Amino acid sequence: MNRLSKADAQVKVVPLPQDGSGGDLLLLEKQLSNYRGLNGTYDEAVTKDGTLRDGWPKLFENLGTLSVRELERRIAQAQRQIDAEGVVFNPHDDASEISRPWKLDPVPLVIPEAEWNGVAEGLAQRAQLIDLIILDFLGPQTLLREKVVPPELLFANPQYFPAYHGLVNRPIQHVQLYAADLARDPSGQWWVTADRARSPSGLGYVLENRLIASRMLPVAFSNGNVHRLASFFMTFQRALRDLAKRYRDNPRIAIWSRGTKSKSYFEDAFLARYLGYTLVESDDLAVRNNRVMLKTLGALLPVEVLLRRLDDHRCDPSELTSGSDGISGLLEVIRSGNVAVANSLGSSYAEAPMLAAFLPAICRHLIGQDLKIPSVATWWCGQPHGLKYVQENLERVVIRSAFRDRDEAPLVPAMMTAEQREELSAKIAATPQLFVGQERITRSTTPVWDAGQLKPWSVALRAFMVAKDDGYYPLPGALARVSPDADALLQDMTSGEKSQDVWIVARESVPIVSLLSVDGQQAELKRGGSELPSRVADNLFWFGRNLERAEKIARILRITLQQATGEDATSSGLSRLPEVCSLVKQLDGDGAVEGISVKDLIQRIVRGAMDLKNPASLRNVVNLAHGSASKVRDRIAIDSYRIVTELKEQFETQIAADEDGPYELLWLLDNAVQALSAISGLASESMTRTLGWRFFDLGRRIERGAQTVKILTTLLPLQPQGLTPALEASLKICDSYMTYRGRYLAHVDLAAVLDLLVVDDSNPRSLAYQLRAISEHIDALPRSETQAGISVEQRLALSTYNSVRLCNVYEVSVPDNRGELSALHKVLSLTATRLPKLADEVSNKFLIHAGLQRHYSRGLGADGNG
Repeated sequence: MNRLSKADAQVKVVPLPQDGSGGDLLLLEKQLSNYRGLNGTYDEAVTKDGTLRDGWPKLFENLGTLSVRELERRIAQAQRQIDAEGVVFNPHDDASEISRPWKLDPVPLVIPEAEWNGVAEGLAQRAQLIDLIILDFLGPQTLLREKVVPPELLFANPQYFPAYHGLVNRPIQHVQLYAADLARDPSGQWWVTADRARSPSGLGYVLENRLIASRMLPVAFSNGNVHRLASFFMTFQRALRDLAKRYRDNPRIAIWSRGTKSKSYFEDAFLARYLGYTLVESDDLAVRNNRVMLKTLGALLPVEVLLRRLDDHRCDPSELTSGSDGISGLLEVIRSGNVAVANSLGSSYAEAPMLAAFLPAICRHLIGQDLKIPSVATWWCGQPHGLKYVQENLERVVIRSAFRDRDEAPLVPAMMTAEQREELSAKIAATPQLFVGQERITRSTTPVWDAGQLKPWSVALRAFMVAKDDGYYPLPGALARVSPDADALLQDMTSGEKSQDVWIVARESVPIVSLLSVDGQQAELKRGGSELPSRVADNLFWFGRNLERAEKIARILRITLQQATGEDATSSGLSRLPEVCSLVKQLDGDGAVEGISVKDLIQRIVRGAMDLKNPASLRNVVNLAHGSASKVRDRIAIDSYRIVTELKEQFETQIAADEDGPYELLWLLDNAVQALSAISGLASESMTRTLGWRFFDLGRRIERGAQTVKILTTLLPLQPQGLTPALEASLKICDSYMTYRGRYLAHVDLAAVLDLLVVDDSNPRSLAYQLRAISEHIDALPRSETQAGISVEQRLALSTYNSVRLCNVYEVSVPDNRGELSALHKVLSLTATRLPKLADEVSNKFLIHAGLQRHYSRGLGADGNG
């Protein structure tokens, strides 16, 4: 251990200067030397006399060379990265609740390797014990027969289903992934506050914490002999692979998620990308011929292993909870041995807080040992002595439900009024079997950077174990949550204010392990693409459409505001741009523009574009694009997701419709156009040309073509008069102004504009280019081998493309004998009619399995409210 010098120990904490003077020169060394834990607690970093505990000196030495200002800069940079990657969590597991941003403290929690090995040994014993309990509960039930536990522990559990009994014959492990929530008391003793065996969450956040922390403190991390995490995940992959009955060298393994409504969706997507597994939802899966099949555009593909993230009772609505979002018939497939599910259904029995009261006796009965890491003292009120103790010591315990139905904060009688405690006591006495009392532990503290100072905050840990051979292998790290209020950590691991990376440090250098390590087996070369679930195709399709729609709206509003805020702005000079803004539903009010003044137009645009109550507003279209991206974040480039997330956050700013409003909105529109163009560029350069890219690009092309038709139809009326401003506006909205100037200099001619925007298929912004791309995409979609001729959607795409390609721009730009551009509008009208039909045909054939169909005619913009 290292003792802080007496001189350093006398240095007072100097808060971060508020005026900025000297802040960049203030070294953290002064803060570190003054840090102390709280009286009556065990501090993870220092002893009561200020001595650094084993493992911490090297970290403090590296931190001490940083200035406060430099540390704050790194914190801000790390938080921007966290926000850009969309790292959030919803502690309520409810889509109606607002997700909270993830916050990572810069100071890691350090635990010496020797100490962690002792913790891991104790947790390996508990993991094995929990697995044996589940094996017994789902099989012979000797614990009940020999009265080691009361029957209520199993049969009174709301999660109990007879269908779990004998569901799977697995002599080795039912629990592939185990987690334990840990707390350390003032004596330094570790206690388990909860066991997690259903589908423990937190691994994704552990990985994200390590990624961010190692970048925030690169020198401290590289010099700290910190154990890497990859070896644990390699073991996890092997554990899942060993469950497969077929193709054990490379089985199809899927992470089965509840989707974006789940609090764990971020880490579901993160783990799917990191482990290389397919992320699926229930709608992606179906039971066919007693096998679980992945519904893809190419075929139904068998799934060998499901890493489930759903609650046990949600997994099969036909045998378990009716109306749940699981897979009908799943249990029968499990019984047949045709699919493996990790962890086994029924493993939630081990999460009942009531179990902790009997765990010591169970451990001695099943494995003839005492618990190496004990559970926090627990009394089940269903036993007379337990009820008596809890009632007599109500202010010294916390009250939990005997069974874990959902994550609920425990009741803390010590924080209640006398009247509230009496009501609680009466409630417990009325139904004692439904409650347990648990000892209220004084948690350990650890250094946390808060408001420019190091402060001791209470800490909760979640440690993980993975099945390996006949035992369990520990994660050389953990998920840490910290809070200045220890009671805030009582609920679960999503409580607390911040997280910390946990460094298990060795005395010597540690090997660097990568998940991408080659094990000597030669991979079979593949070209992917057909294994695309319909739900993913649907979301990629609408991601593309909403991106394109947002970009087109942004360009329309930008050119309109630029002209409306110019020094010579007049209503007549705006041509028909107000009508276009009304067409795409970006005007506040009823959409009427006849006789509108320039000032009124500006105010209505500012209000309309940012209106959350208007489903078609630009702000809501950006939100829709972000929503689609969130559902396929494991399929798109990380940079694309970051960009659309940042854009969504920018649009959350309220812009007042005052004299500064239009200029603020113009700045936002410029950013939007740049961001949306960047995503298109990333897709063009980064996405492999598989079906996923085709559906994304197909959505973009259909939307761009439809919007181009609407813009030209509106800006070029039947009876053309003074077309020059309208033609220039069309070129700018369609991002072809500079191309036109390069070809024709200053002269603006209707035929030349139509050639560039309608029939020139070398222009990526032209209507013909979109229709050609649409036809090529549709020709490449999966077809039945027995199909004769071309399909309906192929015929629609080809005929629409040909009608535009054969258009003679000289002929359609000449008014008829009534002075109208009837030939031009006939071509545009035909395309406007066929594109919605084409989109619906694609949806009917390929995207119908994705859930409620979203018809083109119900899209946003001019077509409806979506």
